[in-house]
Amino acid sequence: MNPAQPKAQAVAIKQGKIQKVGTTQQIKELIGKNTKILDLKDKTVLPGLIDTHIHVADFGRCLMWLDLTSAESIKELQRLLKEKAKQTPAGHWIVGRGWNQNRFKEKRMPKRSELDVAAPDNPVILYHEAAMICAVNTRALKLAGVTDYTVAPLGGVIDKENGELTGVLRDSATSLVWQVVPEPSEAELLEATASACQKVVEAGLTSVHWLVLSENELPLIENLSAQGKLPMRVNVVVPEAFLLKVQNFKTADRAMLRLGGALIAVDGYLDSKTAALSEPYSDEPENSGKLLLGEKALADSVEKVLGAGLQPIIHAMGDHAVDAALKVIEQTGGDVQFRMEQAALLNPELIKRLKKQGVVVSVQPKVISSEFSVWSATKHLGERAKWLHPLKSLLTAGVHVVGGSDCPMEPLSPLLGIQETVVRAAFPEQSLSVMEALRMYTVDAAFSSGEDKVKGSVEEGKIADLTVLSSDPTAIAADKIADTAVELTIINGKVAYSSLSP
Repeated sequence: MNPAQPKAQAVAIKQGKIQKVGTTQQIKELIGKNTKILDLKDKTVLPGLIDTHIHVADFGRCLMWLDLTSAESIKELQRLLKEKAKQTPAGHWIVGRGWNQNRFKEKRMPKRSELDVAAPDNPVILYHEAAMICAVNTRALKLAGVTDYTVAPLGGVIDKENGELTGVLRDSATSLVWQVVPEPSEAELLEATASACQKVVEAGLTSVHWLVLSENELPLIENLSAQGKLPMRVNVVVPEAFLLKVQNFKTADRAMLRLGGALIAVDGYLDSKTAALSEPYSDEPENSGKLLLGEKALADSVEKVLGAGLQPIIHAMGDHAVDAALKVIEQTGGDVQFRMEQAALLNPELIKRLKKQGVVVSVQPKVISSEFSVWSATKHLGERAKWLHPLKSLLTAGVHVVGGSDCPMEPLSPLLGIQETVVRAAFPEQSLSVMEALRMYTVDAAFSSGEDKVKGSVEEGKIADLTVLSSDPTAIAADKIADTAVELTIINGKVAYSSLSP
């Protein structure tokens, strides 16, 4: 990722920094009696991969959940649920995720009566692998106060058969039950999140932008840092509403943990049709989504974030929301690095303005493919769908684009994210080269948080964060990139994870 030195044979590291990059012979000359030598046997070394959008605490919660990805029938799902129920005290919640009716022999969604049979003494909520659908049992519905007469919230659906609840909830309706699921204990959450951090490192990630969703995550992050349980670098992004709560945020190691940005939401999401569009959704002529903030309110929020010394990160998904955000950015002035989160529906004029203002666009590639394959973007947006996540057009215009996973809503793997941008089924003219995709997770990701001078490329003087892969992603079939094994994750010049035999 260093244009002046695109490839090399060997790297020398000293005191956590890259000392030299060059030929094997050049590096051999630096070997002393105390030098540790790692022979990678022609494996591929990349700059440490960076995930710019991940919810680590929620990922930790998911690791505590029942894994249903292996279930190939409703009977198998019932078996897994029954086993979990045997290990769970009566009355305690069972949460699971990962089922997909298309994998089931029955080719249908599970019914609450089937969950009742498997776990009669526990409230149950089981999430679909697409996350915005869940199946619940009767106990869960009763605890949530959901009846046959409950009206679904805006953007949500409560499935019924002959007027009776089936137990399947969709989109915003999933929150009806989720809101009554109790939080795990502080100790449980700490242990689960520490496990999630280790999974992050095993995925080849050396840095993450941790998007905080709840207040209790802040002391959790501080505790992990104080206990030395943050193996990767963390750039914390908090909701703008939390600014007062982070004034005394403590970091034990500023090189590994920093408070970086604050998120301001201008609109909602495409899947719930709350993203603000300049023209109505094609299949809902009365609905154009909705702006959550007016121009003055957004300008005030930006001013607060800047006053706190943080980076303004603006969630704007629809073209109307992107336009509204850009108007405020254009009026802000100064040397401010703005980032636009999930800027989805664009057009040539918006792209020009993003470039002019130097706005970084943050996307989650697996979410992009889901919006076409699961949400049916063409049906909802019509011809405008060709401007949904136009990554190639953004890069051609000179806009910096960075990639994240949105884990646990989508899989953690950065290699899957890279593959998704290269092998793009919908509007393939917007697909990227492997090198362009790699930049999204390395040097451009570092640039997005103002850290490109210290990381993001294998370059002398930068911190020694490296990811070692089993093969070169530029030299294999594009649809096999996600299958590439992470063999080593090196942070500060030390091996944080290895899959190699000792």
